Amino acid sequence: MINALKKFILKDLVLEIKDIRSLELLKNIHSEYLPWTGASIHPTALLYMLNDITIHQRKHVVECGSGISTIYIASLIRNLKKDVTFQTIDHNEHWLSIMRDHLEEHDLLDHVDLIHAPLKYCQHCKDDTYEWYDSSILDERILDKPIDMLFVDGPPAKKRSCDLSRYPALSYFHSKLDEEYIVLLDDSCRKGELKTAKLWKDEFGLSFKQEILKGDVLIAKNGGPYTVL
Repeated sequence: MINALKKFILKDLVLEIKDIRSLELLKNIHSEYLPWTGASIHPTALLYMLNDITIHQRKHVVECGSGISTIYIASLIRNLKKDVTFQTIDHNEHWLSIMRDHLEEHDLLDHVDLIHAPLKYCQHCKDDTYEWYDSSILDERILDKPIDMLFVDGPPAKKRSCDLSRYPALSYFHSKLDEEYIVLLDDSCRKGELKTAKLWKDEFGLSFKQEILKGDVLIAKNGGPYTVL
């Protein structure tokens, strides 16, 4: 038990060091100050995603839960000058308006499609104890184009009462994935996300690997053989 605790603390310290290094590298993409909080994606995980988009030439990126990652991905797409479709979904209309203002200020709105989809019970939920994005809105807005990167960082799943609130993501998007894809689920150390990954493996056959040192994310991928971080 003590050795396991020591190992966990060591990994946490190593991740902190990697996050500091990643923040320096991320300045090459977006140099303005952004408010990183405890709810934000780890800089290391963000760098992993940006590297993957670049190296594996992703064409359609979908994000559940907008935030700092939205700004960096849009910035990268602008810098790459490639034909990349980026769609981000959020339930909070006010938060999306804040995101829109920042993206517009930095001439990034042309590189991301902001989708407001309120939370409601849907057929993809396991039960009625939690809600997911209104799938009727997604049916209209998500482009009929294979998704080769799916990043799941929403809806909120911190409370135990809604720890499976991210489960519906793969239930909805599985049939829309490209033959070569990567799926990333943030917050890999939480019980709800670990349970979600197990359910996804059992039901959809995607094997997720817990990557604490790549930014506390669970990753499943098919194809894309190159090391990106």
